[in-house]
Amino acid sequence: MPVRIPSPQDIDLTEKRLQTHAKKHFVGKYGVKEIRARFKNNFMLLEVIKHQKEGMFGKMFNMGSVKTVGKLARLEFQGPNKWKFFIYNYDNNRYESYKGLREGTIEDCLDLAAKVFIVK
Repeated sequence: MPVRIPSPQDIDLTEKRLQTHAKKHFVGKYGVKEIRARFKNNFMLLEVIKHQKEGMFGKMFNMGSVKTVGKLARLEFQGPNKWKFFIYNYDNNRYESYKGLREGTIEDCLDLAAKVFIVK
């Protein structure tokens, strides 16, 4: 099967949908400051940005909080409204398929990644 690369329009629409859903359900809750998407070829990497009040660097440099970036998932473009889902496994530092979701919309993928890593 040939690799499908998202068009600039697909990327723009996906980012808008992702941010709308993230702001409605996660940003400002659970310590989440931002949900970020980075695109590489036919993949999108989902990351969560949190600020922690504590931490060695925050205390050492009187920063008050430290920004942490956490990997959530890698999504493979299948079509404008369909992404193949791979969750990040911190135990072996790689993305793996996940039995709960093989593919879905950007919202489905974000919800599952958040359920695994953010909402506990």
